[in-house]
Amino acid sequence: MRVERKIDGKLSRKGQMEAIGLVVIVILIALGMLFMATFALKSEPQKKIFTRKGLAYSTMSALMKTTVRDEAGCSFLSAEAPKIGGDVIEDCAKYKDVDRSLYQCIGPISHQPLHSCAFLEEMITSSLTKTLGGWNKNYEFHSQLITLQGETPIDIVKPICEKGFCEDVGGGCPKWKERDSSGLFPINTGAGLVENTLYLCD
Repeated sequence: MRVERKIDGKLSRKGQMEAIGLVVIVILIALGMLFMATFALKSEPQKKIFTRKGLAYSTMSALMKTTVRDEAGCSFLSAEAPKIGGDVIEDCAKYKDVDRSLYQCIGPISHQPLHSCAFLEEMITSSLTKTLGGWNKNYEFHSQLITLQGETPIDIVKPICEKGFCEDVGGGCPKWKERDSSGLFPINTGAGLVENTLYLCD
C-alpha cells in the first residue's frame, strides 16, 4: 500500500509539473503574441511618419530646384532661366511691396504676365496640385521672410493648401493635425532670410 502511494505521489507530482509547464508555455506564447501585436501597431505609425517626412522633403527639394520653362516668357536680365528656389523667391522678397518686379513671368493658371510674387504663388499652387494633390495628400506650403532677428516672419505668398488657400475650411495641415514637415529650406536674399516649409498630414 505504501509503495502504491509513493508511485501515485510521484505520478501526481509529474502530472502537476507537466500541467505547470504547459501553462508557462501558453503564457509565454500569449506574451510573445502580445509583444508582436504591440510592435506592429507601433511600427505602423512610424512608417507613416517616415513616409510623410520623406515625401515632404523630396517634394520641397524638387520644387526649389525647378527651373522656370521658356513658355513662361520671363523677362529677365540673366541668360539663364530663373529657378523657383532662388531667383524667383529672392525677387519676390525684394520687390513684394512694389508694383513691378525684376522678373515678369506668365503664370501657369492665369496665363498673364505677373509680378514675381504672384507668379511664385501660381507656380507652387500648380506644381503641388499636380503632384501631392493628384495623390490625394493634404499639404500646406509656407514661404516667410525674416528681416531681423526676433521680428515676426512675413508671408511673401499666402500659405498654399490642397483646397486653395489655407483659410478655407478643412484645408491645410494645422498644428492640431498629425503632420510632418520637409524641414526648413532657407534662402538668403537681399531683403532677408526666406524660410520655406512644406507640411504633409493625414
